Amino acid sequence: MAKRLKLAEVRALIEQSSSDNDESDDDIEDDDYESSELEDLDTADNTQSEDDAADDDSEVTDDDSSAVGWRDWSDSSLKVHPFTVQRPGIQFGGPNVPENELAFFQLFFTDELLSEIVAETNRYATEKLRGRQLAQQSIWRKWTDVTLEEMKAYFGLILNMGLNAKADVKHYFSSQWIDYQPFFGDVFSRNRFLQIHWMLHVSPPVANPGVLSRGCKVKNVVAYLKPRLLQHFIPSKEICVDESTVSFKGRVAWKMYNPQKPTKWGLRVYTLCDSQTGYVCAFEPYYGAATTDQLPYPNHQFAPRVVLHLIDQLLQAADGTGYHLFTDRYYTGCILAEELYKRQVHLTGTIMKNRAGLPVAVKKKLKLKQQETKTWVKGDSMTCLVWQDKRQVLMLSTYYNGSVQEIERRTKKGPEKVSKPTMIIDYTQNMGGVDRADHYISSYAFMKKSLKWWRKLFYWILEVAVVNSFILFQQSDTTSDATHLQYRRNLISLLVGDIRNQDRSRKGRPSTMDREERLNKKPHFPDQLPDGKLRDCAVCSNRKVHGGRRQTVYICKTCTRKPGLHPSRCFEIYHTVKDYKPSGN
Repeated sequence: MAKRLKLAEVRALIEQSSSDNDESDDDIEDDDYESSELEDLDTADNTQSEDDAADDDSEVTDDDSSAVGWRDWSDSSLKVHPFTVQRPGIQFGGPNVPENELAFFQLFFTDELLSEIVAETNRYATEKLRGRQLAQQSIWRKWTDVTLEEMKAYFGLILNMGLNAKADVKHYFSSQWIDYQPFFGDVFSRNRFLQIHWMLHVSPPVANPGVLSRGCKVKNVVAYLKPRLLQHFIPSKEICVDESTVSFKGRVAWKMYNPQKPTKWGLRVYTLCDSQTGYVCAFEPYYGAATTDQLPYPNHQFAPRVVLHLIDQLLQAADGTGYHLFTDRYYTGCILAEELYKRQVHLTGTIMKNRAGLPVAVKKKLKLKQQETKTWVKGDSMTCLVWQDKRQVLMLSTYYNGSVQEIERRTKKGPEKVSKPTMIIDYTQNMGGVDRADHYISSYAFMKKSLKWWRKLFYWILEVAVVNSFILFQQSDTTSDATHLQYRRNLISLLVGDIRNQDRSRKGRPSTMDREERLNKKPHFPDQLPDGKLRDCAVCSNRKVHGGRRQTVYICKTCTRKPGLHPSRCFEIYHTVKDYKPSGN
């Protein structure tokens, strides 16, 4: 390692060099040499600690030319764009209000879209089964094309599975007592449900097989749903953008990982929501580079591009301006704030201190007292604020100034009064729109694992349609107090309709539910049939033998199938013996 010379030694060497080499004096100016090299050495020999450098403005350098123009805030306010949207909220009323839960849901999943899914499912099944050698017991030997009513009933079962979690979809059709739920078997046989479930496809194949098109498996559903989100509902002034994560751990190139999210592994969807209701107004699934290349504004970074793309969709449908967008630190930046301000949309969000364009002082280690606020403004359109709480909170806004409010918050020691910026108070209230939508979506979602990414994304889109239709249902009928769960239950019943399993009455393997119910060691009570009706005794009656039929007017009213039993010995045998039939019966 080269020896580091002191400043005095360097000066002596330069003076000696200038006296010994007279020829170089004509070409090199001593002053020029000293002004460049010596200045660097001075800086190296007089380095300061991090804290000292933060306190000394002369030592802070910033190459970001866009950081110029900030000044300390006094009492001035920013120029605020008025909110000019005429009819925010639901976009229908009077006779156009849907009549029931199914009609609300079909504002998004219309018969037109469902018919496309039916046609694609049947096409895919025909293609897969053509020319295949099927085993004797294969369920595909009895495959028939899916109808529109069956597809609605299938989605009804999928939604009901979200209300009743089980480890495997086959368990919903089990006849064992611990799993038995007659609803599923009454609608579809297990084989028919699995036929539809395994053959489900929602988009036609790519027109050019040689071109890789990420997202093609759900492209028509995404394209069909996007315009209908804003067709039926226009958000109020406060909106927010954040990413939603669709749980998925399979192998796909654009799978994301975020340790700060409840769902850490999955597919990312960028979502714009109404802050008050959680209504999903616009979304953009992320497919990696394919999504990045298709986004507008290629001169900007990815984060502002996706936000501007979602905002442009909203402004095109809303026919007005003056929205106030809330974002987190991943999206917030001065460039995005300026671009939105040109569109007469305000921005408020947390921001990272290394973002371009922030005041120079922000990049230093500010020393603030507890609950102290430091605010800068740029022109009449942008505010940067630092507030000291348990840690420093850095905010950027084109709507708020540096005003503060006195609020009361709960602590371990009891309630305490806190001086908190209005910007942060309103940000906390309005940033949770996407989280509210995620909560609705995940509460009763169909969470079964799948190796196919597009299935997980499609079921997420299905949940978005259900949640949005529920919000519209609430907004259109202010007298209804139906909960999210009640709405789903009614929707499931309407989706299933009159579809019933025609093979339900066919005899098959004996159910184990009867045995578990008989021998559960719980109280069983006899009852008498009305009007003197008779029923064969389940224990002693045997119609296979001439004269072996034994009838009784008594039944067990506790057991599900209400067996006829003589009220003495037969009643006891039936509820205590595993094989209650005599050997001759």
